[in-house]
Amino acid sequence: MGKKKAFIAYPLDWVFSTPSHVALLRALKDSAEGMSGRAAARAAGINHQACRQALDRLEAIGILIRQGSGHTQLVRLNFDHALVKDALLPLFRAEKNFQALLRNSISHSLGKDARTATLFGSAARKEDRPGSDIDLLLVTDSATKSPLSDKALEFGRGFTKKYGIRLSPITYSTSEARAKYRNGDPLLKNILSHGIDLLGEKLKDVIL
Repeated sequence: MGKKKAFIAYPLDWVFSTPSHVALLRALKDSAEGMSGRAAARAAGINHQACRQALDRLEAIGILIRQGSGHTQLVRLNFDHALVKDALLPLFRAEKNFQALLRNSISHSLGKDARTATLFGSAARKEDRPGSDIDLLLVTDSATKSPLSDKALEFGRGFTKKYGIRLSPITYSTSEARAKYRNGDPLLKNILSHGIDLLGEKLKDVIL
């Protein structure tokens, strides 16, 4: 392992040095009063040993504060720390809003031409990983679906540049979607079971 960089010049290398640091900071970001070490470990989804090590390291660089002692000891973010105020909290706010930002971008750009827009696949099930596509089913009342399909493909190219995530749209006409449902299309049934509707009208209300 290479030598760690200087803290003052590269503090984020130390703050984000392990996934347990990120998980713990995320768990504590909204807790003004703080929480016990065990509660912090549960909220962060990490084991007690990993939590204790992360607490020690983050306290050593001033990002966390311990209050009290023994069973009554609480840990919280040091909200007066410049990095917490100016870097960490804005970053976690951006993370929290990221999913809504993606969905709003899709609905705003394609909602005028689509009757329904439904996310499905790993992103809808919250099982996506880096490199996963966002699968999207679009349904249009137009007898000719190619204008919406072409628009979705063009939008997808810009979407990937802006967010680093590929958009994989499928476009059906309303009559086509209804016919597929009547014929027991497995993909459509799967989408109906776990899909997330992005527009005012729901897919099930259109095709059932």
